[in-house]
Amino acid sequence: LSKEAKVARLERLTDNEVIALKYDWTFNGRPNQFSPQTSWVYWLILAGRGWGKTRVGAEWCKEQVRENSIVNLIGATVTDARDIMIEGESGILAICSRKERPTFVASKRQLQWPNGAKSLIFTADEPERLRGKQHMKFWADEVASWRYPEAWDQAMLGLRLGKSPQACITTTPRPIKMIRDLINDDATIIT
Repeated sequence: LSKEAKVARLERLTDNEVIALKYDWTFNGRPNQFSPQTSWVYWLILAGRGWGKTRVGAEWCKEQVRENSIVNLIGATVTDARDIMIEGESGILAICSRKERPTFVASKRQLQWPNGAKSLIFTADEPERLRGKQHMKFWADEVASWRYPEAWDQAMLGLRLGKSPQACITTTPRPIKMIRDLINDDATIIT
């Protein structure tokens, strides 16, 4: 929306509606921060600090759990997964309204969404924990800084459930093999 259109829309809203806009990604997101509308398996978001990668990954997960019961998260480290992807200022807990917000069960490394969907939380530092785990969708954060590339291989083996398995990949660009391979994959859409 143009600035004028946003102001006009805001002036017509109640106080509660204005507060709800904090959680309305269609109002807050930029056009290049929305899921591609074409067919894809990998959505590779290559961007620098401040672009909104974490917010996009969190919003994408929130959107995906509406129709998918398994939407997993893979962070570079367990601390990154918790502190950035889940509890961070643009993480899942911050961007969900009370009625949409999942419960974070740290002891199970799991988010339990109000509609019954679950998000298992993995770390690229422990590739073996991904062995045998399956995904309908997953969000992989900062893959260019993953210490063990085999974590990606294990994640790919599990990306096989549902009608349209997909991975949202948010990372600061680095010229590593995994990123080059994704860029050259016909199933990848790059933002």
